Amino acid sequence: MLIGKLARLLNVEIALSAMLIILYAITSSAPLLLLVVLVGIVCAAILPFGRSIQLAFFLLPCSEVFTQSPYIAISLLTFIFLAMFGRYLLTHAFDTNYFSPGLLLMLLVIVYELMHTLYNPVMASTQTIRWTIFFVFTSLLLFDRNKYCSFSQLRFVLLCGVIISTVYGLLHQYFAPISTYSLKVITRFAGGAGDPNNFGLFCLLLIYFYLPTIPRQKIPQKTYWIILMMLAFGALTVSRSFFIVATLSLLTYFIFYYRSALGDIFVRFLLSFNALLILFCLYWFSGAAFIGELDIFTRFSGDNLSDLTGSRSDILQEYVRLFFELPYNFVLFGAGINGYLGYYNYYFLQAGLFPEIVGPHNTLLEILISFGLLGFILFATYIYLGFRSERIRTNNTHIFRLAWLPIIVFVLYCFSLQNLGKYGSYFILMLIIYNTYRKES
Repeated sequence: MLIGKLARLLNVEIALSAMLIILYAITSSAPLLLLVVLVGIVCAAILPFGRSIQLAFFLLPCSEVFTQSPYIAISLLTFIFLAMFGRYLLTHAFDTNYFSPGLLLMLLVIVYELMHTLYNPVMASTQTIRWTIFFVFTSLLLFDRNKYCSFSQLRFVLLCGVIISTVYGLLHQYFAPISTYSLKVITRFAGGAGDPNNFGLFCLLLIYFYLPTIPRQKIPQKTYWIILMMLAFGALTVSRSFFIVATLSLLTYFIFYYRSALGDIFVRFLLSFNALLILFCLYWFSGAAFIGELDIFTRFSGDNLSDLTGSRSDILQEYVRLFFELPYNFVLFGAGINGYLGYYNYYFLQAGLFPEIVGPHNTLLEILISFGLLGFILFATYIYLGFRSERIRTNNTHIFRLAWLPIIVFVLYCFSLQNLGKYGSYFILMLIIYNTYRKES
C-alpha cells in the first residue's frame, strides 16, 4: 500500500533518478550518473517546468554524488541545472511578471561581484561565470510572481531527496568503504550531500517545513515519523552543530507552539524532565559507560575553544586579522565571492599558517570578506527583498513566530558552513522564504 501511494506521488523522472543513484552507490559505475543527467535534460526539455523545479530540489541533497564523475572536472549536476535554466529562459522568463526591486538588486549584486575582477585577478575564472549564471536563475525564480509548483510538493521531493541521499551514503559505505589508518578518526556521515553539516541542515529544515507554523494546530501523526526519521539521519553526522541547533530550535518551537498555554508547557516540561531523570538514574546505577564513549561526546570533550570548534575559531581569527590588514578596497568592497578563497589562502600559505587551502566555514564572515563592509548591506537588502516579494505575492501579512524557525536554523548553521558560492544554498533560501509565508491548509 505504501509503495503504491509513493508511486502515485512521485514523478517518474524522480523515481528513475533515485533508482540510478542507488545503483551507482552499489556499483560505482560512472555511466549511471550520465543517465541521471540525461533524465534531467529530458525532463527540462519536454515536461512542464514545475516538474524540473521538483527534480532540482530532489537532487540537491545528492549534489556531491555528481562531482565523482571521471569524465569532467565540474559537477555533472551543472548540466541538469543549465538545461532547466535554458528551458526557463525560452518558455517563461519573457512571459511572466517579476518583483522589479528584486531584479534591480540582482543586477546590482552581479555587477558588484564582477567589479572585483578589476583588482583581484583570482576572480577571472569559469567558477565566476557559473556562479553568475545560477545566481541569475535562482533570483529569477525567487522574484517571479508565478510559482510553478506548490510548497508542499517541493518539501515532499526534498524529503525524498534526503532519504535517497541517506540510502546512498549507507550503501556507499558498505560497498565502497573508505579505509582509515587511525582508530581515533571519527567517521562522520554526509549521505550524498558531501558535507555532514550540509546534510544535517537539510534534515533540520525538513522538520520545520512539516511542522505547523500556527500555534496549537494539530500535528499529523506522519509528521512525528518524519521528525524522528530526520533526527535519526541527522544524528549520523556526529555534528556538533546539528545537536546544538536541533536542541535549541526544538525547545524554541516547543515554547512558541504552546505560548498561549503556560500550564501545558509546565506540565510537559515536568513530564519530560522526570523521564530524563529516570533514564539518567538507570544509566548511573547500571554502571554502563558506552554513552560517554559515543563519538558525539568525544567531539564535545575538547578542553579549549580550538578543539571544540574544530579549529574554526583559529580560522576565523586569521581571516578577520587579514581582512583588516588588506588595502582599503578589500575592506570596503571585499575580494569577491569567487575570489576571496584563492586570495586569502595565498597569504595564509606564504605565512605558513595552514598546510592546505581553508575556507572561513562561516557564511556571515564569508559575506563580509566577499563583499566588504559596503557590500554586506547590499547582499542583506537582496535577501530582505526576497522575503518582501513573497509576502506581497501571497498577501500573507500575519506571520507567527513559528514560521521563523527555519530562518534561525539556517542562520545558526551559517556559523559552520560557507554557502555563498553554492547555488544550492540559494534554492534552500528560496524554500525557506516560501515556508515563511505558507498558508496552512
